[in-house]
Amino acid sequence: MEGVFHSHLDERVRPYIDLIDSLRTIGIERHLALPAIAVIGDQSSGKSSVLEALSGVALPRGSGIVTRCPLELRLKKLHKGNPWKAVISYRGKKETFTDPALVEKYVRVAQDELAGEGVGICEELISLEISSPNVSDLTLIDLPGIARVPVGDQPEDIADQASIS
Repeated sequence: MEGVFHSHLDERVRPYIDLIDSLRTIGIERHLALPAIAVIGDQSSGKSSVLEALSGVALPRGSGIVTRCPLELRLKKLHKGNPWKAVISYRGKKETFTDPALVEKYVRVAQDELAGEGVGICEELISLEISSPNVSDLTLIDLPGIARVPVGDQPEDIADQASIS
């Protein structure tokens, strides 16, 4: 009986989630608060690891600032039998891929294009939509870590850059 209830709930809730996602795509969140889960904290405090646990996909990891651009992770639950699919979009670019092992690579490439290679930070959004029967309908946002002092190769003004995001 539980599966029937969840299936019915999914059918009724899905149109609202799609509406919220389409409103977010056109930038309405600048004027209207839309529901999302954001992970905020110091650099290297495990924010991306929390999102990995919730989403089931590997995000870039390392020490220092690894998340260098805000990452909006939209998870869409599909009916059983549908294949895993991801669409990453940023700065007018959009790419679709079907291998979950490529998520980390695509996010790193997007960050390098937006923030430059290295340790810079950029406030431009990367949107990653994952459709799979094995995820819950959620929108998660990973933000660059709070940087108080430069670490390693980070620029001297990293705290100022981080406060922009």
